[in-house]
Amino acid sequence: MKAIVLESKNRFKLVKVPIPEIEENEVLIKIESCGLCGTDIEIYDGVIPVEFPLIIGHEFAGVVEKTGKKVKKFKEGNPVTANPATGCGECEYCQKGQENLCATFPRYPGFRSDASGAFAEYIKMKENSLYHLSPPVDLETASLIEPLSCCIHGLDMAEVKVGDSVIIFGAGTIGLLMTQLLRISGTSKITVIEKKDKRRKVASLLGADITLKKLTVNKAKLIDNIFEGKAEVVLECTGNSQTQQEALSLVKPGGKVVWFGVADPQTEIKVNSFDIYRNEITIRGVFANPYTTSRAIQVLSKGQIKTKELITHRFGLSDFGAAIETYKKDDKRIKILIKPAT
Repeated sequence: MKAIVLESKNRFKLVKVPIPEIEENEVLIKIESCGLCGTDIEIYDGVIPVEFPLIIGHEFAGVVEKTGKKVKKFKEGNPVTANPATGCGECEYCQKGQENLCATFPRYPGFRSDASGAFAEYIKMKENSLYHLSPPVDLETASLIEPLSCCIHGLDMAEVKVGDSVIIFGAGTIGLLMTQLLRISGTSKITVIEKKDKRRKVASLLGADITLKKLTVNKAKLIDNIFEGKAEVVLECTGNSQTQQEALSLVKPGGKVVWFGVADPQTEIKVNSFDIYRNEITIRGVFANPYTTSRAIQVLSKGQIKTKELITHRFGLSDFGAAIETYKKDDKRIKILIKPAT
């Protein structure tokens, strides 16, 4: 089969590799669509350390090609997606249902040299990681289930309540999915801060009450006139150290700041510990999607989340270099899909 293999930092090749051989409890999936995630780019750029060579890609959907002897719930031809994230199953965190905190996590494809990802024609997965798909969730839409399930976990951690005011930094795929989830959750006001014009327009279309290109110099006036006071929840969805720090100044006493965006592992910011103490501010990190995949499928099945507005580019494996270039340089880019069959 054809696959994109990262050989080292900023180096990849489109090569032919063997089709994965499945074990008795595994399923071989023909990939229809796989999203290009910001995490994939950080692996490609060497920000997130991995062992090379490897095949990246973890936001995927496809069709069952073959099943192992002990597989019972799936058969050839079934459209499927997967929660690719798994822990060891034995440590204290796995036993408590917090697999995303497992020391061996992530074990899932696209992050390990011994677990090939989905920028390829085929991938193998264990049966217990798979989910059936049915209309109206098509295979392109299904490739956004993994990031959507991560967003659901993020809002669980934020403990957003009906009537809360929320500020979102960033209107990429994650920020726009967050915007929609907040809208159907009864949030009173959603403010999105995003520098790119197209993304602000999409954010307004998908439910943001206010969109801003940047914070003004006179932040106090902005808070009073536009935000009408600070927010109960601030979601930082870019991983930028400046906006992570900025988020702390926009939350109400007793409120929550959620750092969702993937930051450089070397990033550090200054925090005024007295302000956090005096105002009882909660700062939470959010990682992955423990047990939220089925909920993501449910809201997509009910048509509560729009995805077509997010998908701006599609590339075949042979155009992977162009996909990387588009991700980094095209201001109109939101979600890029890799289509192995194209």
